[in-house]
Amino acid sequence: MAQISPSSSTSIVAIGPADSLWDAALAFVDVCPWRGARSLARKMREGYFTGWQRVILATVDGEPAGFCTLAAEDGLVDDDRTPFIGYVCVDERLRGRRLSERMIRVAEDLAHTAGFTRMYIRSGEEGLYEKFGYEPCGVGRDRHGEVETVFSREL
Repeated sequence: MAQISPSSSTSIVAIGPADSLWDAALAFVDVCPWRGARSLARKMREGYFTGWQRVILATVDGEPAGFCTLAAEDGLVDDDRTPFIGYVCVDERLRGRRLSERMIRVAEDLAHTAGFTRMYIRSGEEGLYEKFGYEPCGVGRDRHGEVETVFSREL
């Protein structure tokens, strides 16, 4: 994929299994070298994204460039917070272009439209989501025992 140039066309769309971009998004997730992508690809194949839950896809010149999800949960044990933005990933060659922020904003808009007033992100990253208005609000433990910070933002 080429770098984003001033003439590049960038798009951020929310998709579900019935959308025409679903197969292209799944193919992109399948070849993503990030370890979390395998889990997302499995969920996409198994029909996880129903109702208001979506995959958010960034494209550059019509080619997939990044993804994230809007989902009811993010694999935390005994945690009733909802909804979550998860699986935030942008092609390494296209980082620094604010694609993550744009995808997050689309997910937030969808959550707000669905009636939610607060959004959550689970992450081990420090300093990234704070730039987008998120603040640490606690921790969460996944089924493997891994503990990560949970960030939240009022919508």
